[in-house]
This record gives sequence, C-alpha cells and structure tokens, in this order.
Amino acid sequence: MLSEFDVISTIIGLLVLVIPAMLLGKLCSHFKISEIIGFVIAGVIFGPFALGGLILFYDQPLVVINDLVLSFWQISGIVILFSAGLHFTFHDFRKAGLTSIFVGIGGVILPLTIGYLFSVWMGFDWIVSILIGATLSATSITISVRILEELRKEKTKEGNVLVNAAVLDDVLGLAILSAVVSIIVTNSVPSIDAIMLITAESVGFWFLILLGSVLILPKIIHLVDAARPSSLESRGTHQAVALGSAFGIAAISGSLGLNPIVGAFAAGMGLAGSRLANQLREFDGILRVMLAPLFFAIMGAHVNIGKFFEINWIIFVAILALAIITKIIGAGLPASIFLHSKKRGMRVGYGMIARGEIAFITAGIGLTHGILNDSLYSTLIFVILGTILISPTLLRYSFRTKNNEIKS
Repeated sequence: MLSEFDVISTIIGLLVLVIPAMLLGKLCSHFKISEIIGFVIAGVIFGPFALGGLILFYDQPLVVINDLVLSFWQISGIVILFSAGLHFTFHDFRKAGLTSIFVGIGGVILPLTIGYLFSVWMGFDWIVSILIGATLSATSITISVRILEELRKEKTKEGNVLVNAAVLDDVLGLAILSAVVSIIVTNSVPSIDAIMLITAESVGFWFLILLGSVLILPKIIHLVDAARPSSLESRGTHQAVALGSAFGIAAISGSLGLNPIVGAFAAGMGLAGSRLANQLREFDGILRVMLAPLFFAIMGAHVNIGKFFEINWIIFVAILALAIITKIIGAGLPASIFLHSKKRGMRVGYGMIARGEIAFITAGIGLTHGILNDSLYSTLIFVILGTILISPTLLRYSFRTKNNEIKS
C-alpha cells in the first residue's frame, strides 16, 4: 500500500518527467518534428533507468514506475482518447466503416503472421515466435491520434480511416493478447474456434459500447444542459458530466476485457454529435496540454537505456524492418484500394506503424513468464521505441510534400 510519502515522491517524480517532456516537445515542434518524439525521448532520459533513477529523494530513486504512475498513465490515455473521440462523430465512423475494418484486420494479421513465421525461420521456439508476432500486431491508437492532431489532418479521409482502423486494431490486439496469455498458461495453442470466439467477443463488446455511447450519452448531456446551472459551483457541470462519461465508459470497457482507452474513445464519439461538442472539445484541449506529455513520457520511461548494449542488432534490424513493412502493406495496401489513392493509403500505413501500450504489455508478459530472455526482451522494447519514432516522421513527411498538400 502506498504511503503519503510515496504519493508525494511519485508526484514529484512525474513532474521531473513532464517538465522536460514539455520542453523537448516544444523544441521538436520548433524544428518541425513530431512533439511525440520529444515527449518519449524525455521519458527515456529522465526515466527510472536513466537520470530519474540516479536522482535520489530521501535515499530512493525519484522516478519509479509504480502502480500510482501506471494509474496516471491510464488516466492520461483515457483523456487523450476521449478528446480524440470528440472529433469523430458516429457518421464519420460509418463513412469509414468497411475501409477501416479491412485496414484494421490487415494491420493485425500480417504483422502477427509474418512476425511468427520469421521468428520460426530464425530458429526461435514456437511460443517465443508467437510472442514476437503478437508484440508486432497492435497499433498504438494514442500515438496515431496524436500525430494527426499535431498535423491537423484528423478530419481528412485518410485521417478518419486511420483513427477508426487503429481502434479496431487495438481491440483485435487485445483479443490476441488474451489468446497469448492462454497459450502461456496452458503451454498449448487454443483451437481456432476458441480464438475466433475471443475475437468475436472483443469486437462485439466494442460495438455495443459504441452504440450505447452514441444513443445514451448525448441525452444525458442535453438533460444536464436543460437544467441551465448558473451558480458559480455549477458552471463546470457539463465538463464534469463529460469526463464522468469518459471514465465510466472506460471502466465498463475494462470490465469487459477491453482496453479502457477504446471505451473512452467511444464516449467521445458519443458526445461528438451533441450540441455541446465544441464546448467540450475546448475544455478537453486544456487538459491534454499536460496529460499528453505525461502519457508519452511514461511510455518512454519504460525503456531501459542500460539494456542498449544487450540488443541483438541483427534481430533488431530485421524485426524493426518487419514491423514497418507489414503495417505499410497490411494497412496501407487495403487503404490505397478503398481510398483510390496510393498516397492516402500510404499515409494510413505510416500512421499504423507505431506500437505502444499493448506491445509493451505483451513483451512484459513474455519476460515475466521466462519465455523471453533479457536480450530478446530488450531488443523488442527498442523495436517498439523505433516504431514510435519512425511513424510520426514518415506521416509528417508524407503530408509535407507540395503535391501531397494539394491533394489533402
């Protein structure tokens, strides 16, 4: 149980992460580089495995990754995805529906399959190969959303497809993670029927949560608005109800075995069609000023820079190349076909490259259960970091060229 001292020291440690992250993010933005790169690099440098672990506070490392920090990480992700959902109505989702489904499925299946086959070919055990494939399968929706927001391209055709495909990708990634945990526990591959059932349940729950959010949340916020609160204490009622909706739907999502952040995104989409959407976006934008650097800095803080020299560089380069190519082909190719544009399709593929939360969790499970050794685990972590740095760079460059800008 955390003591009052632990809470205070943790909050100070978070400030040690957030302040440099904000500064590095601004510096990157000044040089036309994605802010995300600055946030993540700050997390690596000032995380518990680097300077944050060397700075002592009452004989303890100032920056640690404990349950409280992970809670802040989850809360930050919920707010970021809720904010993203506020920019996408259910109508937008329906327009991108079929395209997003094919892109999301392709962006999961190809990395999983190629990652597994490559690992077997390299001589790894079958269960290690499954873990490597699973680590490569799921896109980080948080990173995809943040990149598009930086570029102000979230309302483009490819932006709409990318975000909705990344949500489905996240849901499918969690279904794969559930199957991987089952494989590790039983040391046997579940039947195809069992895997299909897990996947169908995950996707079905997501659609039910989305429909519930779209049908119910606007009515709730409109009822609150009809009450016309005027007192000083009641002026934040709309915002409080909106945030309550985000965390409530996120909690429901988590209880059903989904990532809470996809529930928060559904809540945002539910409220995006309400007449108070603009007011809620403005309020949520204020929260993200601090929470976005916090989220990505904590993500960077997971990287143990001290393991850099334990990386198997041949495997690192090969897996990183596969991580990039399989997303570009698996997601970018179907997007190119449905959008009738190779350039737009490639943008979708670039935005799907970044791996994040689910990839970290999958690799961590492999290490905890003794399936991945320290060297291979470190290699995978740096592959994840590589995708986080490469995806914003490619996507920003694809929007920067003169011809692309004209077509946007």
